[in-house]
Amino acid sequence: MDTRDINKGLAAILVSGIAFLTTGLVGDLLVRPRTLKEPAIKIEPPAPPPPPAAKQEAQPSLPALLAKANPTAGAMFGKLACGICHTFDEGGKAGVGPNLYDVVGGPRAHMQGFAYSDGLKAKGGEWTYEALDAWLAKPADVVPGTKMAFGGISKPEQRADVIVWLRSLSHDPKPLPEVKEAAAPADAGGLPPIAPLLATADAKAGETYAKTICTICHTVNEGGRAVVGPNLYNVVGGPKAHMTGFAYSEGMKSKGGTWTYEDLNHWLAKPSEYVPGNKMAFAGIPDAKQRANVIAWLRSLSANPQPLP
Repeated sequence: MDTRDINKGLAAILVSGIAFLTTGLVGDLLVRPRTLKEPAIKIEPPAPPPPPAAKQEAQPSLPALLAKANPTAGAMFGKLACGICHTFDEGGKAGVGPNLYDVVGGPRAHMQGFAYSDGLKAKGGEWTYEALDAWLAKPADVVPGTKMAFGGISKPEQRADVIVWLRSLSHDPKPLPEVKEAAAPADAGGLPPIAPLLATADAKAGETYAKTICTICHTVNEGGRAVVGPNLYNVVGGPKAHMTGFAYSEGMKSKGGTWTYEDLNHWLAKPSEYVPGNKMAFAGIPDAKQRANVIAWLRSLSANPQPLP
């Protein structure tokens, strides 16, 4: 090979290297990367879950509060807070506010000649217990624009005390509202508690009913043998799988615990829901009173019956 050709090749390699180096230097001069002070895209951490809401306890109804209210305490509070503007004696004159004798059950604008606000006059109706409770809680909410500057009584029990005291300011106090018993809450299985029905249950009726459907598969005498189902003597209060040697379903054996009145109520209502996969083909007793009768009879099958709940 000619020496000139070799020199040309070396020169080409040298020129390429210089060009590459020069291009890198120019690029660094033209493009200057900057370190960001903060990310271009902010990824916020997930917000913490809100704290669980506080469980609200059920407030007693107004009739229940009035039934146990203290009129003496109501008089002490009422005369202190209300006596600045009102009189309470029969035929008493108006102050800043009207006389309050015989106000409970009377018309809202009850005092002749007093300059009630247009809002109160337009309200109409009577001072029922509920109306007085709402008024004493916050007058401005009941009648916007009322002339009464009183902010209200926040405690329901204190309002009840004041109302029963106002009720006493009369020759013929109005009857207190009837306290209606609240419906019994359903238990964890969705059934009303059986205890109230057991108090009036008819064990004899339960026996008559049970002997047509239960004794086909069960014996009920002390020491009786198993048939399709186990013997039921002394079952109330006993273990769920109470009969030694009987082949209970796995579901029943794993259930554990004792046959309480509530458990028996669930079982008799629908066995297949109480113990899924159990061997008992009986569909259940839909009528709660009938179940109570049967449970009362089962309770009697013992030398020492369990106390009623």
